[in-house]
Amino acid sequence: MKKHAIIPIFIPHIGCGHACVFCDQRQITARSGMPTIDEARETIETWLTTLGDVPEVEISFFGGSFTGIPVELQREYLSLAKEYKDAGRVTGIHMSTRPDYIDDDILDLLCDMTVDAVELGVQSFDDEVLRLSKRGHNAETARRAARMIKARGITLGIQLMIGLPATASKPASIPPARPLSSSPSSRGSTPL
Repeated sequence: MKKHAIIPIFIPHIGCGHACVFCDQRQITARSGMPTIDEARETIETWLTTLGDVPEVEISFFGGSFTGIPVELQREYLSLAKEYKDAGRVTGIHMSTRPDYIDDDILDLLCDMTVDAVELGVQSFDDEVLRLSKRGHNAETARRAARMIKARGITLGIQLMIGLPATASKPASIPPARPLSSSPSSRGSTPL
């Protein structure tokens, strides 16, 4: 029996004003716009009817920088997810975002909406790699965001990317997550 399932709600690139060298969420997700709240609800309902008896089910907002979309839209999507969580139909709320889109106001909202996990698209802890990848932030920004998320008791995930510019000449393509003072609960790597 399956123990964990994720209901994905794709928010393609809407919350991000950057154009990193590796990212084209519109092509990756085959979506050019955000789903309406009704479409998100329909996605959740469809998944719930097909999952069967899975003990842990998360609603996960993927495909863009969730905390970069307008706050009122964040609140609408999170309210929908919280409705399902409060009713006991799902057990968690999960999202992905950029490190530079985390601050105290955003974390207040996430805590109010009982978000369980935030996956940071860190990509690298090397400032040169981040600059050449056109990330728009440095490694310290990622470390700060990670510390802030952990301090709020939210589960932290870190995504790192293999094959970014300037990594071929470095001894290790992906630096370990040890530069964080608060280790993430999960780590992942994505090839370019």
